[in-house]
Amino acid sequence: MDYLSLLRSELKQKILLSLLNGGKKLSELKNEVKTTETTILHVLKEFENLDLTTKTAGVYYLSTLGFIEGQACRELYNVTEVIEKFKDFWLTHEVQSIPSSSVFKLGYLKDSVLIKSESSELGKVHEAFMQVLVNSKKVRGTSPIFHPDYVAALKELLAKGETVELVCTEQILNKTLQSAASTGEGELLLKFIDQGLLRIYLTRDLRIALTITESTFSLGLFNIDGEYDYTMDLISSDPKALQWGEEVFQEYLKQSKKVEFKDLTKA
Repeated sequence: MDYLSLLRSELKQKILLSLLNGGKKLSELKNEVKTTETTILHVLKEFENLDLTTKTAGVYYLSTLGFIEGQACRELYNVTEVIEKFKDFWLTHEVQSIPSSSVFKLGYLKDSVLIKSESSELGKVHEAFMQVLVNSKKVRGTSPIFHPDYVAALKELLAKGETVELVCTEQILNKTLQSAASTGEGELLLKFIDQGLLRIYLTRDLRIALTITESTFSLGLFNIDGEYDYTMDLISSDPKALQWGEEVFQEYLKQSKKVEFKDLTKA
């Protein structure tokens, strides 16, 4: 039984997705998928041979196997849609940093918006990201890059009693501590860590900039030439995108080690 052939046929996918929404008569399928009844019957016969569909009183339904296959087709369709919608983003960036389990859920990002900085507006992406930070109450993410504006924004959140969880490299942590010390706020930053408002986790290699707040998701990647791309970010407020970002964050969290307050205050 060649289940994979279903994923290679647009017509078969359309019929599966239609039946995923409920039982349909042949005439209803014809109206939805826009092809002849003969062609549809041929597909339905193949589905029946694969134990994917059943027929009762002239109405076609998915079997339990068909339901599983239909869900798989829906996920693949959504992933394909996201790949096509943001083709320039994926094509020009390192994507190996995205966990394999999350690649298969890229469809969760279909309602995202690609923020791009053109030559005449180089700060557009930075400004959009700063708006995400300053309007948040809870921030979780991975940071392979450093910018003093990020430190200032996170300090403001922490001063209001909000929480920040950050996975970063030792290099980024050191730059953050040095930046805080240079402005006379090194002890304040350590205080936030001691209070548990700021939780930092270290990892060796990090090639993905991910931010999840209570209402917004943001994703930045490295160019294929190895440099971080400050000119493109995917941003979304869709709950599915937030869920996707949270799952990626948890994967990186598993690979990281929490920074303890006592380790930062050693002489």
